Amino acid sequence: MRPGGGAFTLIELLVVIAIIAVLAGLLLPALGRAKGAAQRIQCLGRMRQLGLALRLHADDHGDEFPRSQHSAFAHGATPWGRTLAGYLGAGEVEWTNLLAGIYHCPADRRKGQFSYGLNVYFELGPEDDYEGKPRTWRRMADVPRPVGTVVFAENASAADHIMPNFWLRPEDAVDVAAARHAGRANYTFADGHAEGRDFQTIYDPEQDVDAWNPGKAR
Repeated sequence: MRPGGGAFTLIELLVVIAIIAVLAGLLLPALGRAKGAAQRIQCLGRMRQLGLALRLHADDHGDEFPRSQHSAFAHGATPWGRTLAGYLGAGEVEWTNLLAGIYHCPADRRKGQFSYGLNVYFELGPEDDYEGKPRTWRRMADVPRPVGTVVFAENASAADHIMPNFWLRPEDAVDVAAARHAGRANYTFADGHAEGRDFQTIYDPEQDVDAWNPGKAR
């Protein structure tokens, strides 16, 4: 009500609605960016936890990396999602709860799937198809430059692993969610640290950049 008891006119109401709409248009993008930043930071924290769990697993298993579903069953091993669970506070029975927790990126709209995939270079053997064979990188001590070698990446596939050994160009990397966080993604490296990176700094064969292949990572 205006002074004197008069009601708002239709024009005045429309002006107020227009002002509210303008303010909402200004605020919503900022809120969206803030939410995206929070998701990115939470995801990075979870990937750091994966890096720590990986180191603890290596300490208990002769310095070896765990395997993914790509090769675990063929070698009588347990896939990483289950074998790392004990280092992340989950038991054998409830390890799948991590698919809604540490194994899930808040920006990943999928449910019940691995948001992060293990780089299969760490489980390849001489019988597999990859550049540099018969060398393998099953043990952490075998990795020439752990600080520059990707071990976990944001996953876009339904599997628990990523297969860069088959890539010939960046367009082949369809199993990586390379733009999940405002055009970037988070990566965990073999030394245990995690950071957000642009994909071309991780893989660009024209510039001889390949942070996936332990034999070529810088």
